[in-house]
Amino acid sequence: MLISDGNRMSRLSTCLETAHNFLLSQEDAREIMDHQVSVIEKNWNIVCDEADLNPTDRALFWRRQFLNPFAFEGYRD
Repeated sequence: MLISDGNRMSRLSTCLETAHNFLLSQEDAREIMDHQVSVIEKNWNIVCDEADLNPTDRALFWRRQFLNPFAFEGYRD
């Protein structure tokens, strides 16, 4: 998906760069993103239980489809 100025990298730092296009300061955008990450981490097992995901599928999704380390490159530096 095109995020900003031809940048298609699925990283939080890319989203920060374009926060102004959504009338957000970088600080506000970072707060929203940090909150979303926190909610995902806190509720991961609960959601997986509700979805009846087996341990193999949970392991395949975690840090691959959800909260992949690539997404955080350049964000927490």
